[in-house]
Amino acid sequence: MKSSASSAHLQLTAGQRKVELARPWVLAVMYVGLALAGWWWLAVPVAVAVCLAAFVQMHDAMHNALGLPKASNERILTLSALLILKSGHAMQVTHLRHHGRCLSEDDPEGAPATWKLERVLWQGPWHILMLRRESLRIAPNTRRIQLLETAFTVVLLAAFVVLYLLTGSLVGIVYWGAAFFMSATMPVWASYIPHHVASRNPAARAAAAIAQVWTPVVSSFAFHHVHHHYPRVPTALLHRAAAELPPPEEHHH
Repeated sequence: MKSSASSAHLQLTAGQRKVELARPWVLAVMYVGLALAGWWWLAVPVAVAVCLAAFVQMHDAMHNALGLPKASNERILTLSALLILKSGHAMQVTHLRHHGRCLSEDDPEGAPATWKLERVLWQGPWHILMLRRESLRIAPNTRRIQLLETAFTVVLLAAFVVLYLLTGSLVGIVYWGAAFFMSATMPVWASYIPHHVASRNPAARAAAAIAQVWTPVVSSFAFHHVHHHYPRVPTALLHRAAAELPPPEEHHH
């Protein structure tokens, strides 16, 4: 992992930070509105977009890349992870381990990148649950916040069920389904694919071109190797890092 000194100028402006902080929450409000209107054909894709946007925000918070004070960054880490029904601090533990010991035997997050695809598909959902256990093993000093965030997710899921039982509303249940699907497939799109598709691959090149126009979600795929080398660069600015900073040795990741 490279020092952040050479990437210090690649920081979010105040306006960009507002966009990055607002994105998943604006999408969440859109989902609720569409779901309440019964426009499920739009609401479900927006729910998936909420999860992806929350993942990006959580990921940037893991690396303190949003340019926020420590206390604010900690709150964002917790809240953004709740949007995908996760413990942000638990995921931070295994993710930073992944950066420090990438694809080694002691890199539980990166393990799916070393498996065959069929194993990733059937074992992925269980792997996500296993990471909760591993995060407690690796960082027992954060046990309290990890368990507290886990309790928050349980309360949120219970609220979805109660909402359905009392009103018949599927707003929470459908969102839960979307979040579960994204969680179950996370080893595929967040681990296996980024570590197996080189930047010279046509799909990665197409994603890199799109990322310069719009979405940080695409940036996280197109510039995964850049992120490993410059982890303090916000996901939304990875395309600039790829163009302006010394290229990393891609085969390391």
